[in-house]
Amino acid sequence: MNQDLDIKAVRLGAISIVDHYINTLCIENLFQNGVPEDPRDKIPVWKTLGIILRNIILERYPLYQIGEWALHRNLLFNSEKDSMTDDRIGRALDRLFRSDRATLLTKLVLKAITTYDIEVNRVHNDSTTISLHGDYKKYEELKAVKPRRGINKDHRPDLKQIIFSLTTSADGAIPLYFKLWDGNTTDDTTHIRNWNNLRLLVGRADFIYVADSKLCVRETLIYIDTEGGLFITVLPETRSEIKRFKNWIQENSPPWHLTIKEPNPRGKDLPERQYWTFDSPFASSEGFRIVWVKSSLKQIEDEQSRTRRIDATETELKEIASKKYRNQQKLESAVKTVLEYYKTSNYFDWKIAVQVEEHYKQDRRGRPGEQSTYRKIENTYYELVWCQNADQILFDSRYDGIFPLITNLKNDAASILNSYKFQPRLEKRFEQLKSVYDVAPVFLQNTGRIEGLLFLYFAAILVTALIERTVRTTMAKKLIEAIPIYPEDRECKFPTANKVLELFSDVRLQHIIMSGKIVKTIPDNLSDKQKLLLQLLDIDVSKFFHR
Repeated sequence: MNQDLDIKAVRLGAISIVDHYINTLCIENLFQNGVPEDPRDKIPVWKTLGIILRNIILERYPLYQIGEWALHRNLLFNSEKDSMTDDRIGRALDRLFRSDRATLLTKLVLKAITTYDIEVNRVHNDSTTISLHGDYKKYEELKAVKPRRGINKDHRPDLKQIIFSLTTSADGAIPLYFKLWDGNTTDDTTHIRNWNNLRLLVGRADFIYVADSKLCVRETLIYIDTEGGLFITVLPETRSEIKRFKNWIQENSPPWHLTIKEPNPRGKDLPERQYWTFDSPFASSEGFRIVWVKSSLKQIEDEQSRTRRIDATETELKEIASKKYRNQQKLESAVKTVLEYYKTSNYFDWKIAVQVEEHYKQDRRGRPGEQSTYRKIENTYYELVWCQNADQILFDSRYDGIFPLITNLKNDAASILNSYKFQPRLEKRFEQLKSVYDVAPVFLQNTGRIEGLLFLYFAAILVTALIERTVRTTMAKKLIEAIPIYPEDRECKFPTANKVLELFSDVRLQHIIMSGKIVKTIPDNLSDKQKLLLQLLDIDVSKFFHR
């Protein structure tokens, strides 16, 4: 009898939490109604896509042994395990690509907005690159996004890429919209289309659209303003308004107003981070308002950066000056290379000095004597002479810590600055996409499947963003300042979805098997921390193991 008895432990993980949000958003219903099926499929497409989505969210290496993974989490019947092959996953992504993904995206995001009461008065946009391996030459016939070489933000110029543009809400950085672009597309050409799609999604035009300096294109700003939209962005360094302001502050003292004081993010014992604002005495060339911002932390960083670059340049120039150059062009090239590398051309005045060395040589061989004659030999070489341009260094130092925001809002400068300061939160979503989910590089046969997969990645980021927002919102409502989810029960004030799901990663079910059949299932006992998180997520603890 005992020989027929066996105990098998199965890692369930945080699948119940993910299921709760997938079911609440009706994601599989969207797939069922919006993605074409094939009656010959042993596993429905909607079910395959739902499994892929869960796998992306929960696994560090998604799409790996997915059939076995899904079986252990009761997502597949045992008879279906062997049917969950790479080809089935690829065909499911093909079907998703050929479906009306724009409608699926709109329905999904609107469901999230209404269900979780997400504010969409302000949105933030940015983009990143997804690096790819392979040639991907069939995108023309697929009418898919085109992999191209461009400015690779992953520092992989050897790989082709596509551009992943993402827009999130200011309320919890919830993903609202994404768009894929050809690999060599620049952000300044994408914002009008992004804004128009967001207007259709939100249902109005008067939301605040925040983006980086690529938004600051005359045509784009005027279009958004004319259509009744609002925007905040940064003036690029190349704009004439910045040069004009730098000249203006040489003889004028802006009436800076202290707007924000907050703890230093680099340590409690360091000086507070302070921001001052000042409305520009002149408008932009388009006629829009400019708010100049001065950051105490940026001021220190700018000064230190310039000093490091000047010191490094000095070291390199001294090394160059210690050598004798016979070729003037070679010396000039060496100097220019150093100045361009450290971006210090304005901080040094330099010239090439011509030096002539004279020495005499006996005309004939032999011991010198009274009758010996000599000829003069002149050797010309070039040496570097330089000094620092103190006036230019002083000129630039007056602009340390300053950056300009351009906007058509009439709000006070403090609210405009606070709106823009949220922009780095969007970078956390890209970090989640690339670091947590390890989306790049992607190995798939064609770009149509890549587009389908990245749609699922968007849905994954949406689900995890909602998990994160729910935990933090509930903590605020219950006046919970921090929860002990770090190792050694250290407190965490701002739990991330990754940390929340990770805490459940080792939750298991023990199956008692007799004669090849499961006769009883015993779940792990949840810890107090796990129960607390389930309460913060509004998930019934007693139903965690009953899916």
